[in-house]
Amino acid sequence: MQEAAQPLSPQCITFYGDEIIAVLEPTTQHVYVPLARLCDNLGIDAPSQTERIQTHAVLSTALASLTINSTGGPQATLCLRLDLIPFWLAGINPRRVRADVREKLVHYQRECAAVLWDFFRPAGQPSSAALANPEPTAPISPAAHAYELAMAVAALARQQLHIEDRLHQFATQLEAQAARTDALELRLTAPEPQPRASTISEDQATELAQAVKFVARALGARTGRNEYGGVYGQLYREFGITSYKQLPRTQFAAAMEWLRDWYRTIQQEHGPEPDSGV
Repeated sequence: MQEAAQPLSPQCITFYGDEIIAVLEPTTQHVYVPLARLCDNLGIDAPSQTERIQTHAVLSTALASLTINSTGGPQATLCLRLDLIPFWLAGINPRRVRADVREKLVHYQRECAAVLWDFFRPAGQPSSAALANPEPTAPISPAAHAYELAMAVAALARQQLHIEDRLHQFATQLEAQAARTDALELRLTAPEPQPRASTISEDQATELAQAVKFVARALGARTGRNEYGGVYGQLYREFGITSYKQLPRTQFAAAMEWLRDWYRTIQQEHGPEPDSGV
């Protein structure tokens, strides 16, 4: 990082309503822009951008601490050389800044360096428009060449950011598609739910309850106890149900026959019960 001993007088340029301060370093004839002021104009964090530039192999070579005159006296100010302003700006992804400064950042990326170059370019050197479409035989200074090269690098950086955004969008789409595929595969491989067997009708339920009543009465006449709960419990265990109304219709005939057999067994062991109707 270079440092100038003599205070430099800044010049102010208006750009989309912002004031951009820049100075011409007399020894190298390079133009420098105070970094903090530029970050403030863009609404981005100056300390994090300073750290980014200091750790960058290329940008760090264009960072200089210059003493600049101000209303409060000479101030040591961290500045970035003009020819690498486009490269630095191109590396800031507009999607990662606040929405209210996004449009301004794009303007800076496209036009700021060109405006500064046109203001400070040495006499006889081509404008930014001429540098964009140079004449094959037109000589340019090292500063102009550096500016032209930086603009080309900035264009490549913008293309890289665009490619990275597209790749990110594509990866997000692939993840969503994979999730949909997994969900579909899960549905296809899941065992089909077995249709629930139709239960007995209301008339069949009434007939079944009547048969239980005859068996319970016949059994109670022999034991002297209320046997309704016992008969129902045995019926539930026999057919794997928790209510006689849950009996599958396909098992109705078997359940009725089972109750008749039970009733006949009681009759054979103890003799017929009066008024039986099973």
